[in-house]
Amino acid sequence: MSSKISLGLGALLGVCLLAACATSPEQEAARAEAQALIDAEVTARQGEAVTRVCPRGSNSWKALGDDIILMEAGGEWYMAELSGACDPDSAFAAIATRSASGSSCLSRGDNVFTGRPRSGERCVITALYEWDEEAKAPPSDQATAGEN
Repeated sequence: MSSKISLGLGALLGVCLLAACATSPEQEAARAEAQALIDAEVTARQGEAVTRVCPRGSNSWKALGDDIILMEAGGEWYMAELSGACDPDSAFAAIATRSASGSSCLSRGDNVFTGRPRSGERCVITALYEWDEEAKAPPSDQATAGEN
C-alpha cells in the first residue's frame, strides 16, 4: 500500500513540476518581444570583433538578455556573447571570470561565472565585439514589426 502512495505522490510531483515549467502564451509573447528588442539593439550597436577585453572590476558589467553581457574597459563598452549555463541577470549580485592566460583580460573561450559562489553557473565567451553606446536602436514598434 505504501508503494502505491509513493508512486502516486511521485506522479503528482512530476505533474506539478511540469506545470511549474510551462509558460503561458502571454509569457512566450512577452519573451519574444523582449528578444526582438535585444536583437535590434545588438544590430544597431555591435561593432567590430575584438580579440580581448580587459574589464575594470565587477561594477563594469551589464546584462543584455540571456546570452550577452556588456563590459566596460578603458572607458569603452564591449559586448561578449556567451554560451552555457549562467544567468547574466544574476551577475550583478556576484560575477567572476577566469582567463586561460591567467591575466585580467578576457578573450574567446574564457569563462564567466554568475550567481552564488560554487553554484556552477558558468558560461564560455564565444565572441567579443566593440559596443557603440551612442548608436540608436530602432523604436520598439519597428523592432517587432517583423514578428507579427
